[in-house]
Amino acid sequence: MKKYAKVENEETKVCSVGLGTNIPFYKSIGMTEQDVEQAYNGLWYLSGYAPEKPQKNIYMEEISELKSKLAASDYAVIKIAEGAATPEEYADLISQRQQWRARINELEASLSNE
Repeated sequence: MKKYAKVENEETKVCSVGLGTNIPFYKSIGMTEQDVEQAYNGLWYLSGYAPEKPQKNIYMEEISELKSKLAASDYAVIKIAEGAATPEEYADLISQRQQWRARINELEASLSNE
C-alpha cells in the first residue's frame, strides 16, 4: 500500500510511516510516497521486506487458542463428573476436546524439536 514513508534502516528496510493526512509535513521531514507493508511485529517495511512471523510464535498462539477452548468447555466435563449430565449428551464436545488435546501435544512436540 502506498504511504508516505522514510527508510530508517537500509539493511532491513524498516520505515517510519506517516499515518495521517498531513502530506506537507511528511514531505518536510523527508518522507516520500512508497509502497510499504506492516509486519507481524507492528513495524513498517518497504513491500517485500517485512519479516514473517516465526513458526514458534505461530505454534504458541495456536496452543494458547486451543487451551482457551478447552477451558471454555470444562463446564461439560464438570457436569458429567457431578452427575448432572451424561457423556452421551456431550459426545461431540468430548470428541472435539480430544482433538484439541492431540493438536496441543503435536504442537508442543514440534516446539521441543526446534
